[in-house]
Amino acid sequence: MTAASRPVTGAGHDPAVWRDRLEATDGWSVADLRALVPGRDRLLVLSAHPDDESIGAGRLLSAWRRSGGRALAVTATAGEACFDDVGVRPEGLAEARLVEWRAALAALDVEAGTAYGLPDGGLETAEDALVHAVTTTVTDLGDTDDLVLLAPHPQDPHPDHRAVGRAAAAVGARLGIPVWHFRVWMTYWSAPDVDLSGRLVTVAVDGTDDRAWDAAVRAFATQLEPQRPGWGAVVPPAMLAHHDRQLLVLPLEETP
Repeated sequence: MTAASRPVTGAGHDPAVWRDRLEATDGWSVADLRALVPGRDRLLVLSAHPDDESIGAGRLLSAWRRSGGRALAVTATAGEACFDDVGVRPEGLAEARLVEWRAALAALDVEAGTAYGLPDGGLETAEDALVHAVTTTVTDLGDTDDLVLLAPHPQDPHPDHRAVGRAAAAVGARLGIPVWHFRVWMTYWSAPDVDLSGRLVTVAVDGTDDRAWDAAVRAFATQLEPQRPGWGAVVPPAMLAHHDRQLLVLPLEETP
């Protein structure tokens, strides 16, 4: 098999594998979420790569903004290593991914913040720098009494996502800021008995949020479209099929 014919992303579960667990989740509205954290109307969404927040939390971000809340997004990397496993890094990829990221956030009506410039694929070995960067972002926002951190789940199969999830949890615990987690690759690559150490809920959204999610995700042409003849997409349709609803993992102590 040649490098050019190799799939970029490994196969995952059919969505039906998770059906029973997802059907058992409770439905929450954005109003329910806001009632958990009275007075906290600002989300700081942390991603390992451009597109994490759009795929995993885009509907929530859209609904949150429409409810009058504020949202700021930062990304730890530019996602520049997404083709490294097939041996070629397209020229200008990092810059292209950040342009896509800003377009996607605009579709969600979310403010684009800092791209930390940490190494894609290497966040587990740069975790101290990641925690420092997140702490700096939070500190620069000033008063944190109105803040909630939103990040990939620490058990998401991608190691960079796990690192960002742990960093968010560490900063949140130290500064007394609630942390909520979203999935990216979890339902695609993990079995439904994965220990989430929290309460998995389905967030109710409407068609406006579905359309905003779709527009945001479609902004990432480098991820959805093959970038070389014979390549697959980084984010294949089978993976996006898992994201037909907005899931969120809440800390057990924050839920009734």
